[in-house]
Amino acid sequence: MKNKTGLLYGILAVCVIATGILVYTVINRPQVKPAPVPEESVPQDVIPTIDSSINVDLVKSTSRANTVILTAKGLAGNITNVSYELSYESQGLIKGVNSGSKPIDTVGKDTFNREVYLGTCSKNDCKPDIGVSKVSIVLEFTDSAGKKSQFTQDYTI
Repeated sequence: MKNKTGLLYGILAVCVIATGILVYTVINRPQVKPAPVPEESVPQDVIPTIDSSINVDLVKSTSRANTVILTAKGLAGNITNVSYELSYESQGLIKGVNSGSKPIDTVGKDTFNREVYLGTCSKNDCKPDIGVSKVSIVLEFTDSAGKKSQFTQDYTI
């Protein structure tokens, strides 16, 4: 019986010591501080706005149905090419037209004009997009040094 009592006291002592060590490590554990949240910064891929000396306009063509004329003046021969994207709503659907892989060549020019048909053409069969009254444009200008700038605006036609 003495052996059993001694064994019981020994187990109890080990449990008390283990509990004491566990409590001590939990209490004295260093506090984990959350990582600092970085301040919001301007994304590096934001393209600056074009120089105010460049004037862009979009008007409805008087000679071709469902066509708009995109014009930019004041390039001063400093812009090598211009890419464009027009988006608009037709019958509840958002549609668009872009310059694709062939931007407008403006090397040495002060202005450019581009007629853009608002519709779909396939093998000389064109179908106009109906009910277009507002067009949003995004132009990306590239200068001779490769620096890009952009112009964005909505037009009512």
